[in-house]
Amino acid sequence: MWIKGEGAEDKALQLSGTDVGGWTVIVKPKPKHEPPSPITTISVEGYDTSLQKYLLELILEKHFDSCGEIRHVYVPTDYERGVLKSVAFLRIEGEGAEDKALQLSGTDVVGWTVIVKPSEIFYDNSSRAPATTPEASKIHRFRVTGYDASLPEIDIQMALCKHFSSCGEIWQVTVLSSTAFVSLRGERCVDKALELSGCNMGERTLVVNEPVVPQPELLKRKRVRHCTTTGYMPPGTWDKADADVYDE
Repeated sequence: MWIKGEGAEDKALQLSGTDVGGWTVIVKPKPKHEPPSPITTISVEGYDTSLQKYLLELILEKHFDSCGEIRHVYVPTDYERGVLKSVAFLRIEGEGAEDKALQLSGTDVVGWTVIVKPSEIFYDNSSRAPATTPEASKIHRFRVTGYDASLPEIDIQMALCKHFSSCGEIWQVTVLSSTAFVSLRGERCVDKALELSGCNMGERTLVVNEPVVPQPELLKRKRVRHCTTTGYMPPGTWDKADADVYDE
């Protein structure tokens, strides 16, 4: 709570431990604002450029998790060749994040050796995505159950991403307590994803449900107002206004 006045904080702290209607109040000063932690940018090389973009983002997030808080992972795409570009970028927040990240250079990341360098560049806008058909660009969201929910969230995300990689471009994997949602797009991605229902992932059998269809907004009934710009409604229009009701 906020209290204004001379010596308000000291007076409030003196009340800590006193009785308030049968319970003991504990009063603490509001924590002081700490200076923001430094944020560093690094570049990463060495990965297979044919990997799914979202999968690589998850792999990098997990590998550099010990360096600090991963603020963003950016993997640029070479749209002309249809593969990822060879250099990705990460922003990491925390004391000593850059040194910790550089120490991981040369380590193994699921079969490939990562090369880490400090970087000042983060975004690469040198190429643009080509135009696609409406069906190929539409994102479909599938509800998935049956996986091992005891695994860490990022491991479940990576496993599902690999499992559905043949269906199209993985857009996002959201993991809840016992249910996950896989968002993907591409030609025939719906049919391909549903065909994976009943397949094994590890020692578990996955269940893939039909794409989640967003619920349409409830129709709103509005009254047409026959009025001037000043808000005045001529008496002759009152009955008409009451009758003119439509669905938007």
